[in-house]
Amino acid sequence: MNIIHQIRYCSRFTLTEHQLAEYVLHHRETVAHMSMKALMDATFVSKSMIHRFCKKLGLNGFNELRIQLMECKETTDSIGIDINYPFSGEDSQRVIAEKLMLLYEKTIRDTHNFLNLDSLLDIVMVLEKALCIDIYTHAHNFNAAENFQDKMLSIGRQVTCQDDDYKQRRQALMGDRNHVAVILSYSGRATFIKRLIPIVKKQHTPILWIGRMGNEEMAEQSDYQLYLSDSNFAVVKRSINS
Repeated sequence: MNIIHQIRYCSRFTLTEHQLAEYVLHHRETVAHMSMKALMDATFVSKSMIHRFCKKLGLNGFNELRIQLMECKETTDSIGIDINYPFSGEDSQRVIAEKLMLLYEKTIRDTHNFLNLDSLLDIVMVLEKALCIDIYTHAHNFNAAENFQDKMLSIGRQVTCQDDDYKQRRQALMGDRNHVAVILSYSGRATFIKRLIPIVKKQHTPILWIGRMGNEEMAEQSDYQLYLSDSNFAVVKRSINS
């Protein structure tokens, strides 16, 4: 995960540190070449505040923050497309196709930036050892879940994907340490999750949550996390359908 995502999704900042974070995010190229004194003058914070800010990001100090900002190739705003309203009534089919291509490229790039390769290896090992992978999701996510299920079944791995709340809770009761519960929810706030997690935990089934970074409650309740781009493609689907 790059430094921009670390700053954007850190949940341990105080109110003043949040204000400092906003300044860094909006002036990252300038901050990368600032002295600490210049940053103090621009944000009206103390030297100790900047040190605490850097420590919460896992950095050794302000110089390391500057280096990471220089090295960061964050491009989330570079495509010049409003993710919420990517198309207009005047766009031709060619323009729409090109915008879709750019949006998908951006989503893949952003998701790659979220990957922690050590955590990814741990997840692969857990899934490989599991006798059964139980997927829990809802609504349009069933398409992705069933696609994954089909691919895994084709290589001889047992995957369940129940399509209603009652069946999901029944499946969770059948779980144990040899299962893995994969919760697929972009926000992590779907109503089925609160009913499901206590059952899964009671069965001592490891939980892998796939969703958007920023939900600390889900991060704490799950054993493993895979974070997706925060450019949610549900908005693209809504734009196409409308």
